Amino acid sequence: MGAYDDFYSSVISVQTAAQQDAAERARFSQMQAANAASQAATKQVPVTVTVKPGDTLSAIAKKNNTTVAEILDLNPKFESNPKYKGGNMIWSGTTVNVGYKNETVTPTPTPTPTPTPTPEPTPEPTPEPTPEPTPEPTPEPTPEPTPEPKPEPKPEPKPEPKPEPKPEPKPEPFPDLIPGAGGAGPDAAANAAVLDQIAALTAQIAAMQAAAAADAAKPKVTGARTVRKTGGVVEVYQQMSDGSLGNLIESYKDFGARDSVMKMFENTGLGDTFIKSLMSTIDKVYEDNIMPTDEQILNTIYTSDAYKTRFAANEAIRKRIADGKGRPGDRLLAPAEYVAAEDGYREIMQEAGLPEMFYDQPEDLGNLIANSISVGEFTARVNIAQNALQKADQQIVKSLKDYYGLSSGDLVAYLLDNEKAFDAINSRYQYSTEQVKLMYTSAEVGGAAARAGFGDTGISRGFAEEITKAGKAKSAEAVFQGAAREQDDYRRLMSLYGETAGTEDLARESLGLAGGTEVGIKTKKLASRERAKFQQRGAIDRASLGSRLRTPDV
Repeated sequence: MGAYDDFYSSVISVQTAAQQDAAERARFSQMQAANAASQAATKQVPVTVTVKPGDTLSAIAKKNNTTVAEILDLNPKFESNPKYKGGNMIWSGTTVNVGYKNETVTPTPTPTPTPTPTPEPTPEPTPEPTPEPTPEPTPEPTPEPTPEPKPEPKPEPKPEPKPEPKPEPKPEPFPDLIPGAGGAGPDAAANAAVLDQIAALTAQIAAMQAAAAADAAKPKVTGARTVRKTGGVVEVYQQMSDGSLGNLIESYKDFGARDSVMKMFENTGLGDTFIKSLMSTIDKVYEDNIMPTDEQILNTIYTSDAYKTRFAANEAIRKRIADGKGRPGDRLLAPAEYVAAEDGYREIMQEAGLPEMFYDQPEDLGNLIANSISVGEFTARVNIAQNALQKADQQIVKSLKDYYGLSSGDLVAYLLDNEKAFDAINSRYQYSTEQVKLMYTSAEVGGAAARAGFGDTGISRGFAEEITKAGKAKSAEAVFQGAAREQDDYRRLMSLYGETAGTEDLARESLGLAGGTEVGIKTKKLASRERAKFQQRGAIDRASLGSRLRTPDV
């Protein structure tokens, strides 16, 4: 009976332990579910929008049911980066965080091991005991009284040392199942199998508890962090609760400072070639720096060879000031001011009708800026040249225009800068220096003829150049004046004898030019015939008069 009772008690203990184990697993599953639910409920992800052309912060705030102040709080870059001007300026392509939203993330559940069910033992019926016959009680004899002994004196007890408290032994998880209980045989084997199963379940529970604790210790997402790199690269990562970076949310390139500076230069009308040269310079700044500022980019541009070449006048002014030779009005012009000055010079020259290629090259205009000649001063100079042209000998001016097709603008340019004007005029006609001298001197000869009233329409270009080439230009005006006085008599004489009177004949004779000798001979011959005829006519008249005087009146 004893072995059977022990086995029965062991079975009941195993059942109790199994029930406790099931309750522990249920509690652990509830803890896991609660932990997973907590993780899913606390995850937040940022909500972002990308700026498009025409967007403003107020429009973005209104569209996303928020305010500009909240957007500025969520995007510190608008305050820290000068290019955004405190949020008053945003750029196309910029990513703007407009808030956070909760996102349910269901963690992958840890598989719960299914315990192997332990078959419950069927208790065998307990046989009822057979009652044994009860014997009749036998009366016991009455004992005689014993005299009481005298008490001996007791020694005083010595104080015993108090024993140190022993630690209570930790209760076994399953006290009813003790290894080796039941000895050998079937009971011991069953007991060992149950203990092995319980040990396996205990280890499994411990492993699940450790996994849950490790999962709970993992860092959680608390926000987003922006990381900037060289080359304009911007990466946005999850910000974890332990300060580390999580997964990459987005990656893009931000060239806000470059776009800001380039827009300033594009509006100056400097041309695509110059803009492209600046772009390569700015890209180098982005390769060497993380999030360069407008000031860094501008400083790099101002020190580049392309900028120094295009705005050479600024370099000349800078050097003059550095050498202590500055002039009144010297100052460095911003690109927009520089280009505006060039445009102003061109507009003035176009209005004055100055020839092409006269002060229309960047280096020509740069010389004006380098010499601190403002647009107003240049206008005054052009006006002075125009007034001087109006006060000049208009006959010479007319001859230059008539002979060589020069315009008033050409002549004004000549008065402003004869060397540049010669280059500009020569680009059209390809004159040599000697030809230009011949042109101007011939024009003076033609002007002298016009002043003297020689000829009905002056003299021809060919005759003026012939006089100039013969070296007679200085005496031409006096000759023209004398020929003009004799021209009418000469024409009348020629007409009497059926000859044609040339306009240039008398001047050719006086200047000793080709054909002048023949003109002189012809003139003398005709004059002699005219004198002889006059003398003959006079003699006839005198003879007739004498005859009338001698004839008596009737």
